[in-house]
Amino acid sequence: MASLAWIEDGRNGQVAATPNPSSIFPGEPRGTPEWQLLWAVPWYGRKNLRSHHELPSDQLAVHRILTFNCHEPYIHHLARLGLPLDVIDGLAGRLHRTWDHRSRPVPDNVRLIDLPNALAAGPYQAVIGHNITDLLAVKELSAPRILVLHVNLAARLEEEQPGLSTQEIAATLRQYLGAVGGVAVGVSQSKLKSWGIEGMVIEPPVDPDQYGGYRGELAVALRVANQVSVRRDRFAWDLHLSALDGLPWHWAGTDSEDSRAQPAESWQELKELYRSHRLFVHTAADKLEDGYNLALLEAMASGMPVVTTAHDNSPVSNGINGFVGSDAATLRAGVLRLLSDHELAQRMGAEARRAVIERFPVDRFCQRWHEALELAEAGAKKSHPASESKNKSKPKRSARQRKRR
Repeated sequence: MASLAWIEDGRNGQVAATPNPSSIFPGEPRGTPEWQLLWAVPWYGRKNLRSHHELPSDQLAVHRILTFNCHEPYIHHLARLGLPLDVIDGLAGRLHRTWDHRSRPVPDNVRLIDLPNALAAGPYQAVIGHNITDLLAVKELSAPRILVLHVNLAARLEEEQPGLSTQEIAATLRQYLGAVGGVAVGVSQSKLKSWGIEGMVIEPPVDPDQYGGYRGELAVALRVANQVSVRRDRFAWDLHLSALDGLPWHWAGTDSEDSRAQPAESWQELKELYRSHRLFVHTAADKLEDGYNLALLEAMASGMPVVTTAHDNSPVSNGINGFVGSDAATLRAGVLRLLSDHELAQRMGAEARRAVIERFPVDRFCQRWHEALELAEAGAKKSHPASESKNKSKPKRSARQRKRR
């Protein structure tokens, strides 16, 4: 049976390196299904899972949601649910060990918390993990589990070479979620399908109030991408470079091996890049990635036209809100046309904004997430019926009955 120890981190599901599993718990007995995933939580150690500190009683986490600092833009969206969120911060093995304030500010209903205090602060209404490691880090907490699948499994297999098959990974994950009554949530239908398991699809939202004001006065193409050096195939990077060779373009993002990537220093600066640059460029391999990511949706919501590769789930319609192509020459022609025609870019950008606001509404995102929380709660009760009945409180006696005693 396969073991999962990958850590997705940072914006757009960035991946940080993890130790070889065979060096973590050598000789561990295979007594329970959980062992097959247990080594995925080496950072904290089993002893540390119990040596936590108490929080003040007025900060107990009843009715709170627990999640992890792994993907600040997505957590920012989760904050829209209107529920108080505890976000475990400061974990090792992450691209950004602590909350990256350049990416997003911390929402008002989010409390950053370390792992020991999170374990002390339970119970939680639910735990939302962004990888198996997250869920196992808090395995001692009794709460419904939800696993968000941000990345296509084929992309992870290609980039990380774990020596496991899709079938092995799917079987292990299916067994784990079945044991805990957990729910898998895919950020797209194609990404959920790639993992070979059943679950819910919750597409990301676009808030029209947070983006807009496109001007496009800079005749420069914009690309937003992180850690491209370790995922060139996923982002069809060679195609991107070929299409934009010799043309003006700006790369906003982080990359440990390529100094051309320049991260925006704040969310406001990122939004200004969307407003000022003429067009947005997105290339991706359709077998490894969706036809959109959060950055593309944000760009379209800002009013930017897009030049992109073809994909079944792309929100870009060729000739309406951007240009679509499958080769460098076609993509390059679209870029050149928008660079040379500001009015066309503005018209297409307006259509782009309308398209994503209609397709990715905030209210549907929130509704689907509340449904996922309810489903996870039901699954947890079904998988642990004995503990559920044990935890039911005894009927309270009336004041008269207590007085008779």
